[in-house]
Amino acid sequence: MTKVEKKDFWGYFIRTFKSGKYLLVRYLLSSVLYIVITVISNLLEVKELTYLNAFLSLNYFSAMLSFGVSGGILVFVNQNIDSKDRVSKYVRSGSELNLIISTIFTIFLVAFPRFFMETITGYVPDDYTFYYIMCVYFFISCIYEYLCDIIQNFELFKVNLFVVITPLVLTIVAFLILYFAGSFYLNLIAIMYVITQLAGTIFAIFCVMRNNKFKINIFKPTPLNLTSRQWKLIVSTFCIEFIWEVGYYATSVALLRADEGIFNTYSYLEYVLDIFNGFLFTFTTITSIRITRAMGYNKFNEAYKHAKYSIYATLIIWVFYAVTSMILIYPIALGVNDAYFELIFTALPSYVFIHIFRFLGWTFCSYMLKLGGKTTALLIMEIISTLYLIALCFFIQYLPQNVFLIYIMVSLNEIVPIPIYFYMFKSKKWMANVNEDPKLLSNKVKVFIFDFDGTLYYNINWSFWDKIVKDYFDNHFSYLTEKEKVALCKRVLHKRKVKSDEDLCKILFDVEGNCQSWLIYRDECVSLSEEEKNVKLVPIEEIKKFIKQAKEKNGGVYIVSNSTLCNIKEFCEYHNFDLSIFDDVIVNDFKTENSTKQEIFERIMHENNAKPDEVMVIGDSYNHDIKPAKNLKMNYYHCKNGFSYDEAVG
Repeated sequence: MTKVEKKDFWGYFIRTFKSGKYLLVRYLLSSVLYIVITVISNLLEVKELTYLNAFLSLNYFSAMLSFGVSGGILVFVNQNIDSKDRVSKYVRSGSELNLIISTIFTIFLVAFPRFFMETITGYVPDDYTFYYIMCVYFFISCIYEYLCDIIQNFELFKVNLFVVITPLVLTIVAFLILYFAGSFYLNLIAIMYVITQLAGTIFAIFCVMRNNKFKINIFKPTPLNLTSRQWKLIVSTFCIEFIWEVGYYATSVALLRADEGIFNTYSYLEYVLDIFNGFLFTFTTITSIRITRAMGYNKFNEAYKHAKYSIYATLIIWVFYAVTSMILIYPIALGVNDAYFELIFTALPSYVFIHIFRFLGWTFCSYMLKLGGKTTALLIMEIISTLYLIALCFFIQYLPQNVFLIYIMVSLNEIVPIPIYFYMFKSKKWMANVNEDPKLLSNKVKVFIFDFDGTLYYNINWSFWDKIVKDYFDNHFSYLTEKEKVALCKRVLHKRKVKSDEDLCKILFDVEGNCQSWLIYRDECVSLSEEEKNVKLVPIEEIKKFIKQAKEKNGGVYIVSNSTLCNIKEFCEYHNFDLSIFDDVIVNDFKTENSTKQEIFERIMHENNAKPDEVMVIGDSYNHDIKPAKNLKMNYYHCKNGFSYDEAVG
């Protein structure tokens, strides 16, 4: 690595943590709160503790089910972060998918309690009341975890901090109340979990609906009309996370069947040492957002750079993780149930060592295979990995009771794939699927045609046309009485208000039988209105993205407008809008009353030797922009209040 790269890396590393300061606080604080909860729960009797740990291991399904749904959804959200309607649709679609899947699995849990507790874990509880109450907790957690993912990926890290720690603080308070009241029973603990998680979920719903710029109503029904590629990414991501969770639970079952002491010690370390995972999760969250946005904007080299830096960061964070946890081994052990105090000194070094492979595996999978769309490869590896862990459940009890050996056996599935991940990383195969997908509109279009008024600039108040029409009628139709003028407007426009220059054109055509008067009028009327001086413009950087794609595919970028060339030039000069970046600016000459842009669109297509599906029309008028494009079977985007490159070609 060169000196410049080192400097860039450390700057990137520091900037990432700085931008995610609230996220880092959230991970660290929530980890501390988990430690407190774990220490308090260790006051339970050993059998009760095993039952609680066994169900909480199963309850990780709630996070994975939600993460599986949100994983695919949030790739689209990040790639289209400026598209309000698109983001809102994706988030609501994900909410509905998550609700459907969570309901199915909750019913499955309730229907087969013995299968999950007795057959799988080998634990026979005296009473299933705790189990059924925790099934309710499972369902609520599915909704809660999905909402937390949404809040986090909108980069509302401060809000996310409070959403996450609220139920944890309430859980600690409830634990202490139960402890001092002398009613430290599992059923009461289950009720406490339900109440505290419900409070966190209500808070999360409020934050999603009220505290982000999209103001998303997750309760609004959404037709799930996603493309086949989008469905593939969502379904495959869900399957990967679900299968991973099956493997994770199989790990817990294998450890439980190997030795109850190792299982409870492992469960304890999972909670206590999670405080160090906060540094890794902060980094991976921020960089994964940047990577998906880089892919969305077709900056593939930038996406690769972020992923490369994340590998370096993972190694640095793991060294910090390993050294710090070894230093804190004694105070960590103090919180363990007395029966497992000595065992933790044997288990901790093995646990920390295995985590270097976990960290690398998480990083490789999250950045390359999931975000890059290479989900098939990851799905195959997850299936093989999970089948291995399930098989391990049946023969691990025959292995020697050696802590290091058992930890190695339950981690082989994470150690073996690392060389495969590294190969895919270096070969950049993880980006090829997004970069070369022929189904993506952004990889097909080579000619872009823009309308001008209301498209390249917007938020204009068209009411000023009323005054223009009135003034023009006063001058041009001075021979008519006021009553005759009003009657003429109503007859021609069918009582509609005049909302554009095309309406005025129709009036003149109807009166005089041609558009000559209109052509003379619009050529004379070149001064900008106050409305046109105070509009919002589509950023020139967005337009340049279309231009770059057109040039790469030997195409062109055009403006086709019903306005006049004089008006367009004056507007661009006033707003410092660089008109020279377009290949041509063409105005409609209104040869007839029903003159449309279709003839111009067709001419541009032939001049660029393009097929209809290689042309895209972007405009705000259905009749004058979208309808002609549809007639020619071109791609089109009906914009309102501006647009971005990702919105149009996403």
